[in-house]
Amino acid sequence: MSGQRRTQSRYDVEIDASVRIEGDEEGQQASVTVANLSLGGCFLNYDERLPINRRVEVTFRVPTHEKPISVGGTVRWSADGGAGVQFDGLRAGEVWSLNKYFERLRDE
Repeated sequence: MSGQRRTQSRYDVEIDASVRIEGDEEGQQASVTVANLSLGGCFLNYDERLPINRRVEVTFRVPTHEKPISVGGTVRWSADGGAGVQFDGLRAGEVWSLNKYFERLRDE
């Protein structure tokens, strides 16, 4: 049994987002979809395999936050069609907004 356990609840979502891969020579952003989301990370639907432990920046919007949320993270696993990203950390206002968004999702 693995010693790793998620400490945050994940929510199924479908949020348009962009991802910037650190070390990408062109520094371009790719369009992705966030398929599930928590305060600790997300799953990105992405056409290419992202290298494990690669640093990324994910940018997305939720209706409870005025501005786009842009958060750094690390690819923890990757497969055809997507990647799991662990966030470095969110700002206090982003945590508050995401918790309000998750409340809305639970109420649906």
